[in-house]
Amino acid sequence: MKGFKDGIRGKVLTMDDAEYEQVRIVFNGMIDKRPAIIVRCTGTADVIDAVIFANKHRLLLAVRGGGHNVAGHSTCDGGMMIDLQLMRSVDVDPLKRVARVQGGATLGDVDRETQAFGLAVPLGVVSHTGVAGLTLGGGFSWLRAKYGLTIDNLISADIVTSDGRFLNASEEENEDLFWAIRGGGGNFGVVTSFEFRLHPVGPVVMFCAPMYSADNASHILKFWREFMMYTPDEFTSQLFMQNITESDSIPSELHGKAVIVPAGVYLGPVEEGEKFIQPLRELDGLVIDQSGPKQFRTIQSMFDQSFEKGALQNYWKSLYLDTFSDEVIELLVKTFKERPAKNVANVVQYLHGASSRIAADATAFGDRSSLYMIELNSSWTGPEENERNIEWTRQRWEEFKRFSSGKVYLNHDGLHEGGEDVVQNTFADNYKRLQDIKKKYDPDNLFRLNANIIPAK
Repeated sequence: MKGFKDGIRGKVLTMDDAEYEQVRIVFNGMIDKRPAIIVRCTGTADVIDAVIFANKHRLLLAVRGGGHNVAGHSTCDGGMMIDLQLMRSVDVDPLKRVARVQGGATLGDVDRETQAFGLAVPLGVVSHTGVAGLTLGGGFSWLRAKYGLTIDNLISADIVTSDGRFLNASEEENEDLFWAIRGGGGNFGVVTSFEFRLHPVGPVVMFCAPMYSADNASHILKFWREFMMYTPDEFTSQLFMQNITESDSIPSELHGKAVIVPAGVYLGPVEEGEKFIQPLRELDGLVIDQSGPKQFRTIQSMFDQSFEKGALQNYWKSLYLDTFSDEVIELLVKTFKERPAKNVANVVQYLHGASSRIAADATAFGDRSSLYMIELNSSWTGPEENERNIEWTRQRWEEFKRFSSGKVYLNHDGLHEGGEDVVQNTFADNYKRLQDIKKKYDPDNLFRLNANIIPAK
């Protein structure tokens, strides 16, 4: 252990170190785990040494980028956490429209550098989300209808595999590994850096965010459904059913009010976007309208306050829907009314445009034919309410399954309690190929704290 610790350029923390308690915290307050060793890597060499050490000593291994994994797979009890949070550099080539991003960077880190040149990569909706976990799982964003998922904008990645090898994966090199990491999660190694394709975005874009009383939920959802059927790729939308969170931009008397928010970002001239979204702003029951031209970076951080690190207990479930019928809408409305905690938010993603046009076998992510995905994002304040809220969310999720093939977005799959069955069902025809690639790069399943793919026998 001493030789390993002396060789690391970053820091190796144990429970005896003063920094340990603060460093071990992850986003989900429900997750309270204590790794025996936390390796705070500062470069690829540290990652290589940590992986080799963990493999040699058969340590349970967790890899933390942003630490946002709701299931808590970025940490563990008694094993090793490879912590990439000191590796956050972002280098932008504005002429080639390419960004190289280290594995510990957050969305905010990337947006800060790319927006200096009026460029962006499709990355999430919360600025302190880790780029690595978001990307490896697929990556939904405000830009997906125009520019696809995050993985559709990945050019290459540097990866440390279970035997300590450093590989580059792209369309030209280690093509099988490149295919697998685009949606296959952290099953194949530690990604130390990503290379992304950038697109012109903003810096000011039109944002749609009218907030309507939840009393009108059914009408709002049905109107949004019809509106989105004819929308161009320039407009990406997701509908929120939530309580208004405390914010300086919203009068205090509205804080906590239950609302329906047909939110979206329009990529194009602001004046054109304002005209396009106007019908979404004219419905009955308006509480407050936060629509308007906004800095893209501002939009990217608007939901941050609802996701404070370690502040809430979180259990999130997702499900792709085969239909968004009136029956589904009424079930959503009923579910929202009966939620056990005010922090529970229902989210409906409309999945049209560029992100839906990629063939199922083109990336590991798989089938993209579903037009809708729902998220039951349950959050609450105290651990004494864990059992009640988790059980409620599971029961509601089961009710929606009759409108679905059962496929989920694996970045939002509760505590992954469904195990291999859910993973295999979601990857479908891609699963066998993923198993073969897993066997090639991680035959002993060292990287198993994830939506795990069992190596082929």
